[in-house]
Amino acid sequence: MMWLLAIGIGALLLLLLRVPRRALVLGCVFARRLLPLLGRRIWRRDSAYTMARAVRLAFEDLGPAYIKLGQMIASSPTAFSQATTDEFARCIDQVRPIPVEHVWRTLREDLGPLTESAFAHIDEVPLASASIAQVHAGKLRDGTAIVVKVQRPGIRGRIEQDMALMGVLARIGMACSAILRRANLLGIVQDFRRTIREELDFDLEAGNIDGFNALLERESLLSLACAPRVHHELSTARVLTLDRFHGVRIDDKAGVDARVGDVEDMLRATSEVFWSCIFLGGFFHGDIHAGNIMVLDDGRLGYLDFGILGRFSDDHRAALADWVGALVSGDGEQMARAIHAMGAVGAGVDWNAYVKDVTEAFLPLRALTVDRPDMLEQFIPKLLAMARVHDLHLPSQFVLILKQLTYFGRYVTIHAPHFNENLDPKAQQTFVKIFLKFNTWRQRTGAQAVEIRPSA
Repeated sequence: MMWLLAIGIGALLLLLLRVPRRALVLGCVFARRLLPLLGRRIWRRDSAYTMARAVRLAFEDLGPAYIKLGQMIASSPTAFSQATTDEFARCIDQVRPIPVEHVWRTLREDLGPLTESAFAHIDEVPLASASIAQVHAGKLRDGTAIVVKVQRPGIRGRIEQDMALMGVLARIGMACSAILRRANLLGIVQDFRRTIREELDFDLEAGNIDGFNALLERESLLSLACAPRVHHELSTARVLTLDRFHGVRIDDKAGVDARVGDVEDMLRATSEVFWSCIFLGGFFHGDIHAGNIMVLDDGRLGYLDFGILGRFSDDHRAALADWVGALVSGDGEQMARAIHAMGAVGAGVDWNAYVKDVTEAFLPLRALTVDRPDMLEQFIPKLLAMARVHDLHLPSQFVLILKQLTYFGRYVTIHAPHFNENLDPKAQQTFVKIFLKFNTWRQRTGAQAVEIRPSA
């Protein structure tokens, strides 16, 4: 009788408490994906079905929060093996679209009477359907072409449940595994929690867009790039209404060639905007994949989706400036000092060996072009070896920057395979201009200025 009572109470709790119910779902999904591993070991079948693949598939089954956690794992090359990061790089961000009726419902709930008086129409088929939100093209009654980004119904509650579970599971995993302790799985989950909460706040994203456009205007860069104008009166924490951009994705070579006169100038512009934001604004767009940069019909760069914004403390910004200056100048020891200043190196490091490893790992990237694709392939193993030998823990924002640089590398490969901005005189002049402005800020704080020596 007592057993029946206990089972009944347990079942009632699962029905009443959302997190335990979600834990039960999580357990079933992982059981489904992990059991084939046992079969593989017994019958020696499907050797490609690894633990990393099983977990990645479970993440995709579980939905938005887990897919995004998988993307963060894919962006942590110093924390996980290359095979693991390669597997999680396959996590996708496309999900089944919600009906347009749900979009109208959210608009009416958040905007009230403005919905009918402001919007002339919204296309039924979305432009994009992502894990957190859906984007539709439309038109305002005054004729303005817009896009409206609307959050999926109920997404906040589900993600909060998943984040609570992730924290518990990360602590359990780190208690059981030295590898997970070294990877600081809990720290990854905490970074993820902060990032995804920011993505859920469209008011914050609207402010990020305004800040980006304000910096471009202040630095006289609006002739090179812009972000869409926010219609604040038609935006809330769940709804974001923006001017619609017209152009092509940056990876559309034919489309880009039709819109710009010099693709190398376009590539220099992506770099100038990126580093100006970091050093003159203290922030950067944290997800510059090809879907988030357009080449507009007027030839300018158009930046989209400011849900993820990387930010640097003043100390880390100064250390990063030293690192970039060292990369451009080809100074391995300065680069090693900059990484050390970020607090990324363990105590008692063998300094000479550390400088040698930093030089061998990073400086070859200065000559990265399509002629030497093996350089990038060799970089990650070297970085992993450095992490083990020197107890290297790169700040998450620095790793996020490295991820953005890989995106830029792809755009160079598409449009100008033999172009290398680290060896390009015009690009170096731009770097010098940015660092002269940055040094003015550093001098006000009493910090040492950055020196960039042009490469031979």
